[in-house]
Amino acid sequence: MHHSLYLLFCVCSCLGLGCDREEPADDSGSMQVDVADLFVGQPTIRGNPIERVPLVAIVDLESPVEVVPSLEISDGDRVWIQPWPVKPATKHRVAVMGMRPNRSHTIRVRVDAADSVQEQWSEPLFFQTPPLPDNFPPISVVHAEPQRMEPGVTFFATNIWKDSISILDYGYIVALDAEGQVVWFCETTDRIADMRILKNGHILYQHGNYRYAYEIDILGRDINRWVATNLTELPDSGSIPVGIDTTHHDILELPNGNFLTLATVLKHFEEFPTSELDPEAPWAAAHVVCDDIVEFNPRTGVIVKRFPLSSVLDNKRLGYMSLGSFWKDKYNDEEGNVISRDWSHANGLTYLPDESALLISFRHQDCVMKLDWKTHEIRWIFGNPEGWADVWQQYMLKPVGELAWCYHQHAPQWTPRGTLMLYDNGNYRARPFQQPMQAYENQSRVVEFRIDEEAMTVEQVFEYSGGEDDPFYSPFYCEADWLPNTQNILVTDGGHVELSDGTPSDNVPGERQWARIFELTRDAQPERVFEIQIDSGMESPFGWSVYRAMRLPNLIDGFRIDPLAVDEPVPRFERDPHEKREVLH
Repeated sequence: MHHSLYLLFCVCSCLGLGCDREEPADDSGSMQVDVADLFVGQPTIRGNPIERVPLVAIVDLESPVEVVPSLEISDGDRVWIQPWPVKPATKHRVAVMGMRPNRSHTIRVRVDAADSVQEQWSEPLFFQTPPLPDNFPPISVVHAEPQRMEPGVTFFATNIWKDSISILDYGYIVALDAEGQVVWFCETTDRIADMRILKNGHILYQHGNYRYAYEIDILGRDINRWVATNLTELPDSGSIPVGIDTTHHDILELPNGNFLTLATVLKHFEEFPTSELDPEAPWAAAHVVCDDIVEFNPRTGVIVKRFPLSSVLDNKRLGYMSLGSFWKDKYNDEEGNVISRDWSHANGLTYLPDESALLISFRHQDCVMKLDWKTHEIRWIFGNPEGWADVWQQYMLKPVGELAWCYHQHAPQWTPRGTLMLYDNGNYRARPFQQPMQAYENQSRVVEFRIDEEAMTVEQVFEYSGGEDDPFYSPFYCEADWLPNTQNILVTDGGHVELSDGTPSDNVPGERQWARIFELTRDAQPERVFEIQIDSGMESPFGWSVYRAMRLPNLIDGFRIDPLAVDEPVPRFERDPHEKREVLH
């Protein structure tokens, strides 16, 4: 029996903050009945059958009458109440959520009769959570002030590097409580890029090889797999083919239920720049990777709409790293001895439902564009106006007051304040043919802008770069999230790269790679109220990165939780190495 749950949940239940203990009712109370009246035998507890999500237990219970269960959970340090507001029934399977690893937990089940005021508590159940796996990310808590933080759990995926190699068959999704302690994880064995919570309560994520996207539930079931079949063979009949080269950087669910993603396409340019430093260098023919926006039906994989972003960008405009070959493993550079240029490198996609518009970030064009998704007309372009041909100048936002342009930015989003917030990585802080800023003297920043679309102006209203005391620089990945209750900002500072002497580097990977997530107050003098780091140190062969993170209210609200029966099969897609399709240049 599966129950699709969209539950309201005490915040303290997953934050680990503790809450006032709700004592079991006294046996002498007139509302009390004998255990046998509301329980058919003692409830039982077992571990989650899906081993990759081990910090979850499942309680099975039966009653002679229809009841609604809830749980009281204690781990010796914390006591919390977990509601389970499902429809009344005589049988229930309840998932115990929010437990920390390597702890003994005492769980008592309370049932409330549906047709009366009767209630009853079970005898205590006991569950020992396992320790964290040996290969678990080395997460350390630098600082945590729960009373000043946005309530909830910090939810993110970790990526690993070994000896400068991006490992594609390793991955964890992790949830931390307000004290930075692990309260849930899923060992995906997938390197993960973008990740979302779907309206159906499942988790959607892109594989870091940009060939697959997966839908899983919070208990660890594989639900769906989508395959970009233009460059990758369909691995099995259970996967859903999508006729695109890649799904990269962003995949999101539209209000109509379709998915929207960025996809690459290889085009031949008769003329393309050959140098970022010499304006007199000759142009030459080139194979250029461009970006499309693709809307597809997730049930069938059928493409509903496809729009080439190269049709609204200045094809002759160059940015630093536009000559790079980021996509070489997709387009067979080595086999064909042809370099595929990474011209625009779209890396952020946000849908604005009230306007049916998109915010699109182009990393190698150092700009964010607002595009009407119905008409495909440009609303505005935010970025350094240098290098754009005259026809695009009408769309360029003009700065008001002091403003610093963004370079190689990530994750644009529209806040409830009606502002644009993003993480400005800041790579080079220059246009081609200008002197690039070196990494050791550079700083990234969290920045917010107010845009007046009628006046076509932009004003910088908030900036945080750590100042002189604590500057930070991440040349790739990263995000800044507006938090609704506190108006704090959750910062995924997830792409630090350093040389052997500890100085920052622009070259990914480096001698040391590490990541951190911190929460920042949005004050005149911002303060960090939460910070965790993921770091194996300079001497280790392992490096870490985090693409994005989010703060969720808890581990139940908004998730669909269907606890498995004892003998229920566990659906799982095989993670065999992908099989490439040949690409003809």
